[in-house]
Amino acid sequence: MNYKTIITTIQNHVAKIILNRPDNLNSFNLQLGEELFDFLKKISNNKDIKIIIITGQGKGFCGGGDVKEMQQADDKPQYLRKLTIIIHKCVKELRKMEKPVIAAVNGYAFGAGMSFALACDIIIANKNAKFNSAFIGIGLAPGCGTQFFAHVVGYQRACEYILTAKTFSAEEALKLGLINKITDEEIMENEIERYINKFKKLPPLAIGKAKMLINKSFENSFEKHLELESLTASESASTYDFNEGVNAFVEKRKPTFKGK
Repeated sequence: MNYKTIITTIQNHVAKIILNRPDNLNSFNLQLGEELFDFLKKISNNKDIKIIIITGQGKGFCGGGDVKEMQQADDKPQYLRKLTIIIHKCVKELRKMEKPVIAAVNGYAFGAGMSFALACDIIIANKNAKFNSAFIGIGLAPGCGTQFFAHVVGYQRACEYILTAKTFSAEEALKLGLINKITDEEIMENEIERYINKFKKLPPLAIGKAKMLINKSFENSFEKHLELESLTASESASTYDFNEGVNAFVEKRKPTFKGK
């Protein structure tokens, strides 16, 4: 598939996705959503890809849904239904793939753009990044992201930020626990590379299962989750990486993991 709204590269076990609608702040329209979902599906089970990087072209990460397309839609409810469904498909694909996904928020992350960033596992933002739930500002009920946001910041703060469509800085996002790190724009690539190098040295199968467990923890009962942890640990104990890890520990050397 030849993509028009995203730029993709795969190199050295890293897949990079650049949202590529810079004249529209990389906002989601149906085409971007469909192309992004198509690529995420392709790389989800590709064992050669260990890490995913997502960023935006130009001065924005993602400005949310394309408001101009919303205005031009003949059937606005139906258009919003289709748009939110395709965005949700992308979000679910990010969360269920057993690989670390890093969002490099290089500017505005508004509406569905903020929600999409929050669906990633690690968020690095440059110091000029701005965040806003944004939906309320155009008279729209939030189409995504309320659960992610509320899980992190709590009920009252979620109400404050979402119900008032409050714009906030990268520094405030860091204090709220929504992002992992703030960096200068010119060294953002270095910070991303630091995470890539860290993940490349770690066991990818164990990382994938750990990510799965973290996600399942939001829906499982206490007892059910303990059982899932026990079963998952037992399953991972049959891998080469586990044997290498314990042998390296006993032999007091650094392990060399192979992802099998």
